Amino acid sequence: MPGDAPLAAPPNHPPAAPEAHRDPPYRHVPAIARGLLIAAGILPWLLPFGRAYLPMGPAGDFIDRLFWPMCHRFPERTIELAGWLMPLCSRCAGIFGGVALGAAVAWPRLSLRGWRALLILTAALMVAEVITQDLGLHPVFHPTRIGTGVLFGYAMAAAFTTSVLLRLSAPRAIPPRGP
Repeated sequence: MPGDAPLAAPPNHPPAAPEAHRDPPYRHVPAIARGLLIAAGILPWLLPFGRAYLPMGPAGDFIDRLFWPMCHRFPERTIELAGWLMPLCSRCAGIFGGVALGAAVAWPRLSLRGWRALLILTAALMVAEVITQDLGLHPVFHPTRIGTGVLFGYAMAAAFTTSVLLRLSAPRAIPPRGP
């Protein structure tokens, strides 16, 4: 009978994809997470320049205050850029910069176990730098503070990004559709 035939798709529309091949609704999560980490990581580096060269007014103060709970902000441990102190000390600024770099690059592609070991190593390096500085074995030296912060921040963001990518790319069983 003519009414029993299945309806064909309209001529200008592709056929519907089978369930197993449809893109999951969360496929954009890694890109969004990376973008947010990169933005958060570069913000403390850009803020002093924004305050120096743009009429930021209260917005600059507000953004600066967002960093207050995260860092001691001792002036002697904080870098001045364009005549303004950064909103974080040099070590925390390094961590934020490392987060931006780690989210952008996320290389090498290590297992989560590998990233865990690298996080422990970079944290140990940073703690060693803190202890040697606080014991007076060396003065406040911004390059080592930034360097150890960047290493740790990079490992954190790259491990997070890798974790999200691994979790979202893992094969999932499609539950059967039933009545």
